Amino acid sequence: MSDEIKVEQITVPKALFYLVDGLKIALSPKCRAYVVIPIIVNILLLILLGYGTFTYLKALVFELFDMFPAFLVFFAYVICALLGLTIFCVACYCFSTIATIIASPFYGLLADKVESEINGTHGDDMGVVDIIKDIPRILLRECKKQMFFLPLAFICLMITIIPFLNFLSPFLWFALTSWMGCLQYVDYAYDNHKITFTMMQKDLRNNMLPTFTIGASIAVCLCVPVLNILIPPAAVCAGTKYFVELQKRYQITKG
Repeated sequence: MSDEIKVEQITVPKALFYLVDGLKIALSPKCRAYVVIPIIVNILLLILLGYGTFTYLKALVFELFDMFPAFLVFFAYVICALLGLTIFCVACYCFSTIATIIASPFYGLLADKVESEINGTHGDDMGVVDIIKDIPRILLRECKKQMFFLPLAFICLMITIIPFLNFLSPFLWFALTSWMGCLQYVDYAYDNHKITFTMMQKDLRNNMLPTFTIGASIAVCLCVPVLNILIPPAAVCAGTKYFVELQKRYQITKG
């Protein structure tokens, strides 16, 4: 039976379009709810945090300018405007990180929905109750990802401050963020199937170039303000599609 199944090889050019395909899937009517709800929650949270921070800093600035002559109050308004712009830029830059933490349960559901749509196994979708029950395991999985990332990030940081070696630093950081860009978002589909973190790493290492390519496209797009609002759910969809194709390939090999 395995000889009858044909799966297209995951080449680097094909991997470049995974994120584009993921964005299309994320915005499709069947997946839109899993994308819109966490985005709204994150935007509201960032607005509340941003407004609270701005209000506190604004009061602090005007309190400080009470010690200066009245004609200098104009500079207080200028400083507050700059603070508001800075808070907005920081919020846009940090959006994807905060979104990933808060929206993890939603992304588990999204990955399951995308997989069922790709495989045509409708009606087997996970429920919110299933995700709630799995929250301890999900948190443990996130810890494993951080335990994988932090030692490598520390090594990159050390190389950054070592003379003569630090010219390698930008390349190493880019390689690490690219690898983590794919690993982070493909993990939701692997975790839904209770496949171990070690087994997932093995699959990704066996497909190194496509993994780096998908992760690099995700990492680059996450650096673009406003666009990075849509990138996390699109990356989950892209990672799920990548998972499905990898599993089909290994099914053929084992068969």
